[in-house]
Amino acid sequence: MSTPLFFKDARRWSEERPFCHMVKAGDYLWLSGQTATDEDGKLVGVGDIRAQTRQVFTNVRRLLGLVGCDLTAVIRLTTYLTTPMTDMVFTQQYWEVRREFFGSHLPASTGVQVAALMLPEMLVEVDVVAYAPNAVVQPGPWLLNAKS
Repeated sequence: MSTPLFFKDARRWSEERPFCHMVKAGDYLWLSGQTATDEDGKLVGVGDIRAQTRQVFTNVRRLLGLVGCDLTAVIRLTTYLTTPMTDMVFTQQYWEVRREFFGSHLPASTGVQVAALMLPEMLVEVDVVAYAPNAVVQPGPWLLNAKS
């Protein structure tokens, strides 16, 4: 398996980070929280919820693509936002971009306001669960196939 599209240096990834991006357990894929980082590990869209959301869902789509899936496999999203939920402007902007990626596909979802994420400039992080019985996962520093 080649290096994931959003991490150019898989060796550095496995040495520096104590987790993988995706685990297949049975028929399900469990993705680690996806943030607005690009393939060089740099944050995209500082201060821009739309740009950060686009990068998050681009990363989700790319990660699912590594195992032969697309966004229609997603059955659950948990979104963590650092912006106040009472300010619906940010929430609407998040939803607008989410619709660009998911269209009429509507996974079960939860939105949570948090005080902070890993970096102070991060505005959004999304956890994903996908139903993908036919996904082909090769073990590596970024993917794990959990055998029952």
